[in-house]
Amino acid sequence: MQFRSSVMFALGGVALLSACSSVDNSGTAVPYGGNPLTYGNSVSTAIAGEEPTTNFGKALKAEYIAYAQREADEWYDFFDADFFARKAGKVADNETILPEDPANWRFDEEEIAQKRAVRDDLIALLDNGGREAMPATAAIAQARFDCWIEESEEGWQTDLISQCWKDFEAAMSELEGDKVVAVVPVEPTESRLFTIFFDFDSVAITPVSERVLDAAAEQWAQSMGEINVVGHTDSSGSASYNLKLSERRADAALSELTGRGIKASSVDTDAVGEGDLLIPTPDGVREPRNRRVTISVD
Repeated sequence: MQFRSSVMFALGGVALLSACSSVDNSGTAVPYGGNPLTYGNSVSTAIAGEEPTTNFGKALKAEYIAYAQREADEWYDFFDADFFARKAGKVADNETILPEDPANWRFDEEEIAQKRAVRDDLIALLDNGGREAMPATAAIAQARFDCWIEESEEGWQTDLISQCWKDFEAAMSELEGDKVVAVVPVEPTESRLFTIFFDFDSVAITPVSERVLDAAAEQWAQSMGEINVVGHTDSSGSASYNLKLSERRADAALSELTGRGIKASSVDTDAVGEGDLLIPTPDGVREPRNRRVTISVD
């Protein structure tokens, strides 16, 4: 999955929860992450699978399939497309699938607490008869919450983040009746993190990464601050080779950024090879999410 900084929302008047929630996450049955090579099979399996027996299940399956297809067809994000296609398949198997737990995504402790507070409210409404009384609305609420989580983690499609949140908020308000979800935006942090990913042993910039770099350049144009670019690899290959590969990836990102008008003097580059794995793995493992460059824009 792509990982970038998030747009944060906090519950008005609600104290931050601890990062350790009492929510039962057993319903998040799909392993975190997706595989771009299996997306086609995953979405075909979900579509061809038997229809869930509940109206909520049918609506939720349709929501996840539509989101998976949009991730693939519009944004070429086959990691997340595969993830949500497999989640749709779990719904098709009549499993009770819960909204995404923010702790399974790349957020800091404060963001996890804020987003878990929202998730707790959603699960409470679903468990309190929302799935049965308003199945279509409940499905939209869960799917848009997951959209908000996924897009917030990526952090670059700000319009989509806002739209997912607005749709979620509207569905929650409908589920609650005359109650209103009291949510206020939190000011963004001083710096924003953007992440681009690479194919195995490659420094080529993908179409998805082009969009991330565009967003990073737009952020810099607004702040005119400093940029820190750090190259990474997975643990496959020797440490010395991976260090050089991470340097090449950082240089590729730097070239793309300066090509978008960013002053080279504003950019600091670093390379850590396999020394800072996003997903901890044993040596020699090809993990797509570790093959990345992070771009921090002050």
